Amino acid sequence: MRRIVRVIAPLFIFSSIFLSYLPFAYSAEDGSVANISSRSFESGHLTLTKTVQNITQNTPASVSSTVANPGDILEYRIEFTNTGVGDILNMVLHDSTPEFTSAQQAVTCDALLLPSSLSCKIATPNGTNSAGYKGDILWSLKGGLSGGESGLVVYRVKINN
Repeated sequence: MRRIVRVIAPLFIFSSIFLSYLPFAYSAEDGSVANISSRSFESGHLTLTKTVQNITQNTPASVSSTVANPGDILEYRIEFTNTGVGDILNMVLHDSTPEFTSAQQAVTCDALLLPSSLSCKIATPNGTNSAGYKGDILWSLKGGLSGGESGLVVYRVKINN
């Protein structure tokens, strides 16, 4: 069994992050947890890459920063890839609208950007998921991401005037 990993990181450290998922076995008799990493098991490794693109100025996507003015629309893309060979199960991706911005539109899950093995639900714990939203965004990805598979979540914000 693999555990859910929550990643909270600013834009500039999202590139080339590697996370390992370690297997654990639960004993039904006493409820104890035993690490079974010594068994023959190949784990999944999650690589996340976050980019930003100024849609208003039609600049190229960047992993570090972009030039923007008040009123500009920025698009954030978080690509996730399993670079390992084992499955990664039931992930939650967490990001937040940057300071001095708000959602340009409701955040959605685009099924065309996700592997068919994953279903997606959005949570916006700081308010209603609509234009003007400010705060945390959580993508709950249920199912398994196999080795070599990848997907993408996208959202847009408007820079405050």
